[in-house]
Amino acid sequence: MKKKVMLKGKLMRVSILLIALFTATIFFITNTNVNNLVENNISAKLDSVSYLGMDIIKSKYYGDWNVKSGKLFIGENLINDNFEVVDAIKEKTDAFAAIYVNDESVATNIVDGDGKRTVGSKLSNEAAQSVLNNGITYEGTEEILGQKYNVKYVPLKDNMGKAIGAWFVGVQKIDVGSQDGKIKQMRTSIVVISVLCGLLGCIILMFYSKKYLKDIDTLKVSFLGSSSNSNKTQQKVLRMSLLLIGTFIVIWFVIQGFTIGNVVNKIVDSNVKDKLNAASELGYMLIEEKYKGDWSIVDDKLYKGTNSFNGNAEIVDTIGSITESRSTIFMNDTRISTNILQADGTRAIGTKASNEVINTVLKEGKEFTGETTDVEKICVARYMPLIDSTGKTIGMWFVGIDKKSISDQITDLRKPITQISIMAIIIAFMTFLFLSRRMVYDVDNYDIKLSA
Repeated sequence: MKKKVMLKGKLMRVSILLIALFTATIFFITNTNVNNLVENNISAKLDSVSYLGMDIIKSKYYGDWNVKSGKLFIGENLINDNFEVVDAIKEKTDAFAAIYVNDESVATNIVDGDGKRTVGSKLSNEAAQSVLNNGITYEGTEEILGQKYNVKYVPLKDNMGKAIGAWFVGVQKIDVGSQDGKIKQMRTSIVVISVLCGLLGCIILMFYSKKYLKDIDTLKVSFLGSSSNSNKTQQKVLRMSLLLIGTFIVIWFVIQGFTIGNVVNKIVDSNVKDKLNAASELGYMLIEEKYKGDWSIVDDKLYKGTNSFNGNAEIVDTIGSITESRSTIFMNDTRISTNILQADGTRAIGTKASNEVINTVLKEGKEFTGETTDVEKICVARYMPLIDSTGKTIGMWFVGIDKKSISDQITDLRKPITQISIMAIIIAFMTFLFLSRRMVYDVDNYDIKLSA
């Protein structure tokens, strides 16, 4: 029967087409949201490095930005060919940094293929227009040494408010926690999982449609006028539709489980570690430049040089605000300066570090990185020892990221993927049901002529 073959082929083609469209939808929405997650973290890192880097420069060198004989100064400190801060930023965060006088770089950590610093490189026209002519920050994307970077240029202004240069920071678009490989793995996994689940679904549908068409062949023409048989046909079409939807749900659950539960978790963890490292390293560098001298305890107070940190929250508030982290300075095992608030709204002064942290940092003099319960919240944290002039550990520098903010990132990623997936499943179900019932209707009304 020619029509039987046509019906079987049409049903399978519709099924394969809908599976392909569903897979493409899941791939697109997952890929888009993961890329947005990475992009947001790149932007956050870019802002943190830019703000903290500028604060470090201002703390290290006193005075206003000025140009003398074509050279850039801050106060009386010559910036041309001064690579100390930009090199430290590269070492601690792997970000590019440079300082420009007018549109020409005079200090940079960017090294070309020949091992030479790219001193003398020029601002792009867009950056020069925004920073030098308009006196406003410029953010965008640039190609540096053959790779794409998210970049930020901040105007350097003299005491008259005139833009005389720029502070530049660049973060590679695919290199936050070396995530490019993870994103490629995610894309490949979505395609492979979808193809395997789609093939399985098609095989099941093929067996079912074969059985369905066999019934039609057995009933021959007699069922065409029978309402009961027509109802049976509709029921079988509905079951076939549900089998197809079952295939979609399997694809969706497997992709969600693998990409969100595996790849995305790794990306988020990598982002958190990268953010934690930048906040901790640059935060401590800012403390070193802002407060000169050795760490010491005098009269039960923690000092760096002549500056006491007991009850002084200025630096932890600054670092916490820029990096969106929990920041604390400990004297021995006790918080004496923190931006962490307790349930009653007061600062968590006097609270203690955990025994694990005390043993690792205070007793062994090592850094501690990992999950800790910090003032009744689970955090991913980094503790660094504060060492006095005799080599004794007398305190700790702490930076932590609330675990809830990490889980919120994953939840925010899941939500649009789930919503669009459900919509796609419903649309696919209605489309298949409509088309398949239309095909069966055509068969019911087909004028079959039996050969003599």
